[in-house]
Amino acid sequence: MKRLIVLSAVLALSVAMIPLSRAQGMGGMDMKGMDMGKDKKSEAKSHKGAGTVRKVDRAGGKVTIAHGPIPTMKWPAMNMTFTVKDKALLGKFSQDKKVEFEFVEQASDYVIKSVK
Repeated sequence: MKRLIVLSAVLALSVAMIPLSRAQGMGGMDMKGMDMGKDKKSEAKSHKGAGTVRKVDRAGGKVTIAHGPIPTMKWPAMNMTFTVKDKALLGKFSQDKKVEFEFVEQASDYVIKSVK
């Protein structure tokens, strides 16, 4: 019985020391360059696509494009509606026009930031 009490005390002390040892282990760590919850919108990766304009919604600031595969997103060819970053870009889109475009993912939206 005495052996069980001693073993229980040792186990309890060992478990109590775990958070303390983890905190001490971080003391000398260089945190430069680590993510630390930065705003992902400012660091969004840019993707490129090419396709044919199917529809332009000037009031909504959106354009529907039948685009080819986009390897950086692992997307097959499809029709998709994108938002434009700046409504001034809408002047570069017209139905049935072939375009090359660059976009970013922002939350659950895909935003075109440039077009050729």
